[in-house]
Amino acid sequence: MSAWPATSDWIRAAALALPMMATPWPALTQVPPNPQIEIAYVEPARPDYRPIFERLKQRQVLEELRQFLSPLLLTRKVLVKIDQCGGVRSPYKPGGPVVICYEYIAKIESLAPAEKTADGVSRANAISGAFAQAVLHEVAHALFDVLKVPVFGREDDAADKLAAFIMLQFGKDTAVRALRGSAWFFEASNRTWTGSDFSDASGPETQRYYNYLCMALGGDRETFTPILRDTLLKTGRAVWCAKEYSDLRFAFNKTIMPHVDPDLLKTVQSVEWLKADDGAGIK
Repeated sequence: MSAWPATSDWIRAAALALPMMATPWPALTQVPPNPQIEIAYVEPARPDYRPIFERLKQRQVLEELRQFLSPLLLTRKVLVKIDQCGGVRSPYKPGGPVVICYEYIAKIESLAPAEKTADGVSRANAISGAFAQAVLHEVAHALFDVLKVPVFGREDDAADKLAAFIMLQFGKDTAVRALRGSAWFFEASNRTWTGSDFSDASGPETQRYYNYLCMALGGDRETFTPILRDTLLKTGRAVWCAKEYSDLRFAFNKTIMPHVDPDLLKTVQSVEWLKADDGAGIK
């Protein structure tokens, strides 16, 4: 199999499908679902989460996720579900399901700006970008587990970098929207995503945030230099970002690309997955 392409349409498809859509996607009739991925929308006990449950189910978010990941040759079944967790995150456990929590989605929606911000982040952009970051992070954990990908250091850090790497394969415009939406949520939630402290097994969330920014700068310096001039480019970290991105790309090619079906990859490449108003219509 050839090396990982610089602007992989498959990863673009896999990632872009994750944000919440205003209407079901036409891809449902074009791309076969991954038979190794099972899905579940678990009805929440809290009545105020019921509208989120109804919206996600109507938009067929998880059905579409099965299609976006269809090129992956998984060695066992993986359950992906949306559930009430009692907290904003339910960490992935080996052999377990991928869980996206209603609490986290509710937090995203509650903080999303009603109007477009001064730096151009719309409500739809904020919701879809933050949602994509969360889902890609949890799916990355499952890929490490199922595909037996060796991870040196903290797994959450590796999952963040893989999620950021995937975001960069969206194409220039959508990559910017995804990163801006994720960055917006980090700032709006008092510089946290889920909350952590220095004794946590995960890295401090400000450091995790800079991991995302560094992947963006390393993968596309021309596009992201103007966006990051007031954040990452003021730090010494910036000079290392190209190497960090290159190292991650090499690792991805070696460990995950061998588990991709090339014919399904071409099918997924033929579909346009993300629209500029993804996330629109969320109340």
